[in-house]
Amino acid sequence: MHPGPGCDCRYADVGCDRMEQVMDKISGKWKLRILFMVGAHGTLRYGELRRLLDGVTHKMLSAQLKELAADGLVARRDYGEVPPRVEYSLTADGEALMPIFDDIRAYIRRQGAARPAAPDTEL
Repeated sequence: MHPGPGCDCRYADVGCDRMEQVMDKISGKWKLRILFMVGAHGTLRYGELRRLLDGVTHKMLSAQLKELAADGLVARRDYGEVPPRVEYSLTADGEALMPIFDDIRAYIRRQGAARPAAPDTEL
């Protein structure tokens, strides 16, 4: 997705390439879910986060947290204790993504007003 200089899409002011860079940082099955849980609950220990993310494996969660930290979206604080105590929180850049979830909440509220949601129904 690399439109030319005459691009008139709705994101032309920042450029599709920059949009792709941000989407790469948050893409995948778990990254948005991790950002959501940490943003919604505040600082979380690794075990708490894993319990909140039903179905994530240790290997996947660990890898995704490392990528989010490397991209500057999540901060990792290691207390250097035994047993290990590590906490995760959003950085300012991670916090700046929270309006995405506010928009999703607004979407759910609008949909909920239009029709009742069934328990296992996908949006």
